[in-house]
Amino acid sequence: MKAAKVSQLKSHEEFLGNLQLSTRFSALPPSSTLAVGDEVRRLRAQGRNIHNLSGGSPDPAPPVALDFPSISHDENRLGDPRGELVLREAFAKRLSRVHGVERSGKSEIIATIGAKQAVYFSLLALLESGDEVIVIDPCWVTYAPSIALVGCRAVPVPLSAKNALDIGAIAAAVTSRTRAVLINTPHNPTGRVFTESELSSLAQLVKAKNLWLICDESFDLFTFDGRRHVSPGVFDFIRDQTILLYSFSKSFSLPSARIGMLVGPKPLVRLIANCTQQVITSVALPSQKIAYAALEKENEWTKMLRKAYQDKRDACLAMLETEPRLATHVPEGTFYVFPDIRRLGVSSAELTRHLLDKANVAVTPGVIFGGAGEAHIRINLVGPIQSINIGMKALLRGLPT
Repeated sequence: MKAAKVSQLKSHEEFLGNLQLSTRFSALPPSSTLAVGDEVRRLRAQGRNIHNLSGGSPDPAPPVALDFPSISHDENRLGDPRGELVLREAFAKRLSRVHGVERSGKSEIIATIGAKQAVYFSLLALLESGDEVIVIDPCWVTYAPSIALVGCRAVPVPLSAKNALDIGAIAAAVTSRTRAVLINTPHNPTGRVFTESELSSLAQLVKAKNLWLICDESFDLFTFDGRRHVSPGVFDFIRDQTILLYSFSKSFSLPSARIGMLVGPKPLVRLIANCTQQVITSVALPSQKIAYAALEKENEWTKMLRKAYQDKRDACLAMLETEPRLATHVPEGTFYVFPDIRRLGVSSAELTRHLLDKANVAVTPGVIFGGAGEAHIRINLVGPIQSINIGMKALLRGLPT
């Protein structure tokens, strides 16, 4: 019997070996940021005490309890593919109140499974095979693979030396195949908060070139030193060319709920709702209930959130200032610090491996965010300030000599 099972297994493997798998999926890389978390979990399972400065559970905790929301008998159903109307209308009011962006909750907003679905479905709705999308470099690791997955090409344009949007370079990168510009502000990984002047200049370029502007605003509540996040949604002259993306994972510390929001013109939202029906049906109702409850707490949550993360940023910067080989632009937002490591004379991948092996510290290599990120590492401030302080001390002690 055992021999028969082994024989069947070999036949099965040979059969699979002759099948063709999708080149689209085969070329898709795993998430580089999530891979760092996987390595942390693997090493901790071996008993090593790893200081994780690459991610973790948000601190402070979310503004709402994470108890599974009660679902009534009538609510045990398939949801609206656009998201429950009460949630969409609450988010529309939030956009108006917080950012001065006026959109219809009924027809211009759709709930998504995190910002990642929003990114991908936006691209599916806008692009044809062979089109190009301009992305800023460095940028979030999900953008380029999502663009490739729809059969298109990401065209990276580096930020300026001071991490500003380089409008001239973006304009020079536009070709006959360019369909969209994809940015995020506050910016992951540099921590820049792009100004109204920068965004207005970009909006004028988008208008002149008849492009789409996709803006990921997942960190919209994370602004420091009295700065204000400006949404491109306020520019009415590109209203019908603008898509805005939001994430409850970041602004409301709810990564486990897997919920985000996409805001765009009515025809686009209708197409994305059709795709949602066919692919995922709807965002889970418990997640929508948690998101709605978080919106109700936003007024009291925002001030505390900003103070907590600015305190963590300041504590991290104070320690980095003691090491002259690490040069750091002061992050204006997000929960990342992105120090320049060139004076150490090693690559970002080499330094990341060294810190993990020799100092038990996990950070993220800058190269995974694009060519312009190579000379950096990304430090994540999502965890408790005490853990960040301990991890930073270990990082500084563990730097190569």
